[in-house]
Amino acid sequence: MSAEEVMFCHWYRHVPLPGGPDWFEQQLMVNEELAKRTIALDVLRNGGERVVPVVHLAERFPSLPVKTWAIRWERHEAWTSHPGYSQVRLQRTQDILDWRELHQWVDDVIASGHVAELCVIDEEFDTTIYHLSKAQPKGSHVLIEDLSEADVKSLMEACRQSTAIEGGHFVSHGTTWPLPAIGLPHFSGRYLRGEEYRAIMGEERPEDVLYAELLSKGLLLRPGFKYGCRWRAYEEGIEVAHAPWLVQPEGDAPKNWEEVCLAVRLAEGVNKRWICAQQSGDSHSFLNIQRFG
Repeated sequence: MSAEEVMFCHWYRHVPLPGGPDWFEQQLMVNEELAKRTIALDVLRNGGERVVPVVHLAERFPSLPVKTWAIRWERHEAWTSHPGYSQVRLQRTQDILDWRELHQWVDDVIASGHVAELCVIDEEFDTTIYHLSKAQPKGSHVLIEDLSEADVKSLMEACRQSTAIEGGHFVSHGTTWPLPAIGLPHFSGRYLRGEEYRAIMGEERPEDVLYAELLSKGLLLRPGFKYGCRWRAYEEGIEVAHAPWLVQPEGDAPKNWEEVCLAVRLAEGVNKRWICAQQSGDSHSFLNIQRFG
């Protein structure tokens, strides 16, 4: 048995510790991660589910990701024949985040047919469980490339005659605005943020790559300042439904798991899903972190 399983049996099966009362402390001196593994095993098995550390599963699952600590089976699954429900990873709240490594771990877990499950242990040794998945945010708004050539020329001309104000542009547009996903109707005209103005004028900068990709997915993007992120993303019109997504670029994403917990809790408190966008080649992948328990 692994050391965390020994502690589990000691607590719940009244099995004596193999080296007496000092055994656990001695084991901690060998590997300080034993504390979080013991807590995780206790919490995850409390519901009657089977959680097996990967040290026992090398032959059955020879290519598990390095960061996977255990595989969990739900109560109704026969662990000897069922491939398992999730791969479990452990983190402490102050652990520094490597978003690129985390994205890769989630990809590897999904490729194995499992749910990516994360157990975060705080300074009180309380736990929070998260499920990590790849998101595909997509909306239904009209794209620039859907417009007629005449509409595009009209928009560009209106932008050329706009007034620059504090990083954005005010456009006095007397006719119906053909791009609901771009610009804010205000001041009896349209206010365009810098990235919106550049999207219409075809003057995108390197920092506009993520915005341009999200825009190409038919999403309407508004600033996410009130929610601690770059954008809130609407699939439909603002007057039709709330924004289901809060989008944060990797460069601005939390640096440790305590910060992730705050971001996810805020998002779920307003019925939104928090996603971290990571650039991969010419596009981005979107990682959704959702509190599970």
